[in-house]
Amino acid sequence: MKIEVLKGYRANKPIVIYNYISDQAKSSVINSNINIELGENSTLELINLSNSPKCSNFLNSYCGINIKDNATLKAFNINEGKTNTIEYNYNEIDLSKNSHLEYFIYSTGSTFAKHEINCSLNQPYGSAVINGVLNLEKDNQHEIKTVINHNDENCRSYQLIKNALNDNSKGVYQGKIFVDQKAQKTDGYQLSRALLLSEETEFNAKPELEIYADDVKCSHGSTSGNIDENAIFYLMSRGLSYNQSRQLLINGFLQEVIEKISTPEIKKLIKKITGIRDEN
Repeated sequence: MKIEVLKGYRANKPIVIYNYISDQAKSSVINSNINIELGENSTLELINLSNSPKCSNFLNSYCGINIKDNATLKAFNINEGKTNTIEYNYNEIDLSKNSHLEYFIYSTGSTFAKHEINCSLNQPYGSAVINGVLNLEKDNQHEIKTVINHNDENCRSYQLIKNALNDNSKGVYQGKIFVDQKAQKTDGYQLSRALLLSEETEFNAKPELEIYADDVKCSHGSTSGNIDENAIFYLMSRGLSYNQSRQLLINGFLQEVIEKISTPEIKKLIKKITGIRDEN
């Protein structure tokens, strides 16, 4: 499938891609290929959803994205309920001069899922924001791997990935910022955080910086820890149950990422789909 946005066209409504997998497709290999091209000075919002098949399948998807000068793409990927599937999602993204990418991932995991993003800032003043939430339970697994290539000067990248891991689930984040020798004035930020909600969960992180320019501002980091029992005690003293207190803290931890979605209507929709929202 190919989606082409013409030069100067600004879409006023998002495109929704709904991937429906029949329960009759048992033990199948399902491949998809999507190519997206945004012409100069164009904008597009894209929401990628799928159903929750009961059968076991291997889902293999590729998405190639080319964002021309002064164009903006906002892409939102919602992956939940695929408990019996193995899934690999690869994204190749190229940005031109003064173009912008906003990319969001939400996943509840599956038997095994991997989301890989290779994003190249090829001309000056491009910017990429990649945010993700992994909210895993049972034996589900999900891995996010990102590579941000700063190939020209005055480009910015921002990455924030948060994980809430329950039961026996496993989360992985591997992120790399590459800065070419000519990519002076680069601004790159990368952070992954994990909330471990049982003793059996596992989180692995591998943040990387590879820098060949000398006038840059780059940072990376990764943290993991348990839920604050003192905070739970405080909330229970205010009348909430243990489960309510725990869920409130989890939502507060994950909500920071969702709040960074720049389109209010899509932010509201994703809060409704995920159930992660404030209590006001």
